[in-house]
Amino acid sequence: MEYLSRKLELLKEDKLFRYHPMCGKLKISHLIFADDLLLFAKGDLYSIQKLYHCVKDFSVTTGLEANLSKCSIYFGGVNENTKTAIKNMLGFSEGTLPFKYLGVPLICKRLSYIDCNPLLDKISGQFQKWLRHSNLSYAGRLQVIKSEILGVQNYWTTNFVLPVKVTQKIDELCRKFLWGKSDTSFRISLVSWDKVCYRKKQGGLGVFSASIWNLSSALRSLWYIHVNKESLWVKWIHGNYLKHWDVWHVKAKKENSWMWKQLIKCRDRALAITGGIDNLKQILSACYKESKLQLTVVYSIFSPGSHIVPWYNTIWGKLNYPKHTFVLWLAVQNRLLTQDRLMRRGTINSNTCLLCAGSASETRNHLFFDCPYSREVWLAIMD
Repeated sequence: MEYLSRKLELLKEDKLFRYHPMCGKLKISHLIFADDLLLFAKGDLYSIQKLYHCVKDFSVTTGLEANLSKCSIYFGGVNENTKTAIKNMLGFSEGTLPFKYLGVPLICKRLSYIDCNPLLDKISGQFQKWLRHSNLSYAGRLQVIKSEILGVQNYWTTNFVLPVKVTQKIDELCRKFLWGKSDTSFRISLVSWDKVCYRKKQGGLGVFSASIWNLSSALRSLWYIHVNKESLWVKWIHGNYLKHWDVWHVKAKKENSWMWKQLIKCRDRALAITGGIDNLKQILSACYKESKLQLTVVYSIFSPGSHIVPWYNTIWGKLNYPKHTFVLWLAVQNRLLTQDRLMRRGTINSNTCLLCAGSASETRNHLFFDCPYSREVWLAIMD
């Protein structure tokens, strides 16, 4: 592939070859990935011929042939006569945007809710797979959300700023999975999702909210644009959008892409939260270590909640079992489905403690501390 790259680099010496309008300043003619090749040029017959000849020379030299059934050509602002001539010369089929590449859609317009259906289907499919385990506890569901869903979500937010409706749907899917089994048998949430997304030290479960994670990922992209000026995609941003501005002061223009406008909106949102450019740069700089922005640290700064709960170490001790920890977390917040809470929900009509032969009502405090049976257990443990 190095030979092909050198052939394509020589195109800059041909004054008649015309680069793609958005790639002319950096003279980008191609991008090579592990198994794929993307070629860019102005939509005129001569430029396309030059690209085609480079590929044909590469095929003759190496013996590697392009699979025509897997090749497509995409046009933008090209008249029909030129389209026909180009397609007849190449023998490639005309593709339509968006198309799926490396699991995400390559799109040139606004990213819609429908475009994100593969992401939502992936998350929903993971949940359906795990729901086959009927004995999955709350702690087990929590681990699925943290381990499997975050990876899928993180991959997409690395490439896109997701629409608000999509992040809300991700949070909804996670909330339903945590507290219920499916859409048809969804139970009422024992704790609000906002509180679930608090950090553990602040009384939550440490689940990453999709909307805040989306903002954090956008800030990561903005910070890399600020510091990593040698990267090709950052150079492209500077050449097409920033020019003589920096990423903290530039204003989005009407003709800019939808994705760039979303990045600027996220920047403005973060500036409003932090109180200005200097504060935001200082915060992100503190999260930047070893040439990487620590996304979880950025998330924790923008996540809700402030005070640290006094019972953090009691619940989240290293020797605790996850299942027991989750039950204790619910108990501390008085969210266990004891009979007094079930009566308020209208699930049952009477409330009597079964441990002490019905001499008192079952509440959280009674069940754990005031019940004679519980008292005996506690005394035995203390002895």
